[in-house]
Amino acid sequence: MFVSPSEILLIGLLILLRLLPLLLISGLVALGAMILIGFWRRSHDRALALLDAFPAVIEHEDGVRHAGVLRVRDSGLTLEFAIPASGHSPPLPITYLHYRVEHATINAIYRFEDELDKGDRHRRDRQLNQLRTLRQKRKPHSITHWSDQLADGCIRLWRSLRGQAFPQPWFHPHPVTGGSLLTGLAGDAFNPLLESYLGHSVVVRHRVGHTLHRLQGLLVAYSPSFLFLAGVPVIEPVQVRLSPEKAAGQELSLRWQWQDDRIEIRNQGEHPLLLDRIQVGDQVQELSMMVSHGQSFSLQITPTNRDELMLYARIIRDADILLPRQRAIVRQAAQLPGDLGAMDVVLALKPSREQEAEEQRLRKELHQRPHNAPAAVALARLLMQKGELDEAERFYRHALDHDRNLPDQGERARMELDQLRIRRTEEGRKQFQTSAQ
Repeated sequence: MFVSPSEILLIGLLILLRLLPLLLISGLVALGAMILIGFWRRSHDRALALLDAFPAVIEHEDGVRHAGVLRVRDSGLTLEFAIPASGHSPPLPITYLHYRVEHATINAIYRFEDELDKGDRHRRDRQLNQLRTLRQKRKPHSITHWSDQLADGCIRLWRSLRGQAFPQPWFHPHPVTGGSLLTGLAGDAFNPLLESYLGHSVVVRHRVGHTLHRLQGLLVAYSPSFLFLAGVPVIEPVQVRLSPEKAAGQELSLRWQWQDDRIEIRNQGEHPLLLDRIQVGDQVQELSMMVSHGQSFSLQITPTNRDELMLYARIIRDADILLPRQRAIVRQAAQLPGDLGAMDVVLALKPSREQEAEEQRLRKELHQRPHNAPAAVALARLLMQKGELDEAERFYRHALDHDRNLPDQGERARMELDQLRIRRTEEGRKQFQTSAQ
């Protein structure tokens, strides 16, 4: 029996019409499933989950820190720690509750490498290797990417019907000398720019209170709420009381030891140890120096003043950091050489009264003793924090002209001057040249 082409076409159309409801239902089910996957991925924070069951430190916007073993829950997170035993009292186990709605109050969550035991360190390395393997296997447009974008499209449509913007306008312009800087990135589950730099070293501006910090680390993961950076050098300011009652002591990587009337300070860490100043009674002596790995520095102390000795230093520690995206923005993909990546260039968005008083004290000191190179470095550092880069560079150069008066012969001053020039380039000012040139 001969069947004409028109009859074949008609039969095909009839079959298609019969299958069309089934195809539409199947398509809608598949679309709904992808949207549900996208919403599930948004509700289960992938970046935060990387810190689950690890020792961590939560830093809040008021500067308060809580440390313990972090557990990620559906409604928030918990920190489990214990108050040490004292006297006849046994250790007191405590669980700190932090609800999801309180995430906006977090400055950062740290996982310090030097606080991990052997088992946690091995688990961390395995975790990062798995992420690296998944990133290599993942296709540019996988089903999870489409589900993320579909979920975002639903949220965008719902908010537009209610007259709300999506993403929320979380950008914060901060006026500084020569222009303004932005912090904050309201994100979605899928971001093409962040996706392209997963596994790469990036530079993040992170807002903490009235200061901006420049952090460099490996962008491991991101979520709607957080960025996760691995291997970030973090500068921890410390105040160490060098008690003469103890022959020696240690604060993180800073080791100190008395030898008669001399105090020896040794760096036992992998990063440089930054010594700002030492206070003996009411007298403040600027140091503005850097002690490299394995090196030490000795200082003669008058015996009568040994009871009132305080050292102000900055210790660099490696950490994995979870940064809220409304407080941070990725600005560059970069890998600075040597110890430059560990030097955090802080920008004071609103200088404090203490900083203003310290600036006036240093200016007075330099007016009376122009060749006080450590004071010139300290003043240059304060001016760089305020964004006064030209004047800061002038004082750095003044200090380096008298580098014989610097305890480290100007090593720290040269590195900070390099950072100043890097920042000037990032802000679109003058051409960058290293101080070695």
